[in-house]
Amino acid sequence: MMRRYLQGFLITGLSVLVTAPAFGQTAYKPMGLEINGGWREYMGDLGSALFFAKKPIYNGVGVQFGYYLSPSFDAVVRGSGGDVGFYSTIHERNDPWKYAGFKANTFELVGGLRYKFNNGYILPEDAKLSAYAHAGWGGFYVHSRINNIPKNYTGFSGLWNVGLGINYQLTDAISLRVSSVFNYTHNDIWDGEARTPDYSIIHGRSKMFDAYMYHSIGVAFSFGTGSGPQPGKRAPDSDEDGVPNKYDKCANTPEKYRNHVDSVGCPADTDRDSVLDADDACPTVPGLPKFNGCPDSDGDGVEDKLDQCPSVKGSPAFNGCPDTDGDGIEDRKDECPAQAGVAMFNGCPDTDGDGIEDRKDKCPAKAGAVAGEGCPDSDGDGVYDNTDVCPDKNGTIANKGCPEIRQEVRAQIALAAKGINFETNSDVIVSQSFENLDKLAAILKEYAEAKAVIEGHTDNAGNADANKDLSQRRANAVKNYLVSQGIAESRLAAIGYGQERPIADNRTAAGRAKNRRVDFLLNY
Repeated sequence: MMRRYLQGFLITGLSVLVTAPAFGQTAYKPMGLEINGGWREYMGDLGSALFFAKKPIYNGVGVQFGYYLSPSFDAVVRGSGGDVGFYSTIHERNDPWKYAGFKANTFELVGGLRYKFNNGYILPEDAKLSAYAHAGWGGFYVHSRINNIPKNYTGFSGLWNVGLGINYQLTDAISLRVSSVFNYTHNDIWDGEARTPDYSIIHGRSKMFDAYMYHSIGVAFSFGTGSGPQPGKRAPDSDEDGVPNKYDKCANTPEKYRNHVDSVGCPADTDRDSVLDADDACPTVPGLPKFNGCPDSDGDGVEDKLDQCPSVKGSPAFNGCPDTDGDGIEDRKDECPAQAGVAMFNGCPDTDGDGIEDRKDKCPAKAGAVAGEGCPDSDGDGVYDNTDVCPDKNGTIANKGCPEIRQEVRAQIALAAKGINFETNSDVIVSQSFENLDKLAAILKEYAEAKAVIEGHTDNAGNADANKDLSQRRANAVKNYLVSQGIAESRLAAIGYGQERPIADNRTAAGRAKNRRVDFLLNY
């Protein structure tokens, strides 16, 4: 029976559409009528057939009236009728109650709103293919025939629904629509599975009311007379800027600006930078009048489209790029952008002007020679200052630019070293040795650039490892004394050799005495 209803509705709808006036539903023709047919699916206590998950799926027909409110919204009244049913096997029950099901005739009438995606914000208003969403509230009628229960059910209840649809515009007046609407009824009886004393089938499967979905395919057309501009007829537009006089607040727009007006017909300034779009070379980006509306983001007097460094304040001489150190070489090409330099060294400095840039000059504050890595030979001894340990004293190449240590001084060192003695088997220096140590300290102060190696030695009496440890401690004791006399520790090295380097025969007492010694070596 429902199939006959569906066929009748479709034939009637097509007949009306063929004779309908060809106007699109707009502010001028604000009313629309849709006739549709489709399928109705149950969801409730017995289970769910949503989205064709389970048969039976029954037919339905519907009609919908819409009224244009704005580009985004239409007011809608919609109704549909048809069958809804479902059959299920409940295994925990005994025959004949094991097989539950129903078939119902239903009808709903709902008022609500339709939101259109072709509203000029999401999609263009004249989009041929668009989508819409629907929501509404209304009433629901049902007459249900329930399996295994000796009576039918007829009732009314409230209903709300939500849905989505797709609209395809065939002509200005006719469109095809496909939609799915979810209908939630405030009734839990009509499927025969309610939790009420009237129906003893109480199982508590669902605490929700019963619902159904209506999938439909329909055709819609527009009619009526509204307040908007009539399609096909051009409204008076004195200045020919595309905005009718009725809505034009600047009716005498100069010709130059007619193709660049806002919604009320006045010359547009899209980026609001006080430069009208017709004069603005950058109409969508705020800019400056002196650059025809284009921006200068870093404020350096070079507009962004010509500025090779648009985010860093620079100089017009360098196309908007900076020269931080002011040496006439822009930072992008300057290898030392924070130090004023010269072009021959890519912006890096040569402070002493000797032709060797500071990064490679070992003496950047003194003019020197390439052979000396930028350093001079200040004392004229043939050793450049960069390797001259004594740059202010004339010396020899063998001594790294320092003077020869006189022979008599070396003799004094050797004599003083022989006078350094310790307590037996100890690293404690005897007090009689302090005078000799002071002489060594004085020599080190005279030869301030020289370094000294303090060597500790023993005879071969006793354990070799113990002897070496003792010699090291004695060398350290001498070093510590000299440091206490103002000699820099960095100039002193202490090495204990133990019995490894004898200078006399350890088989005699005299030889062993000579081997117990401290050697003091002065060099550069």
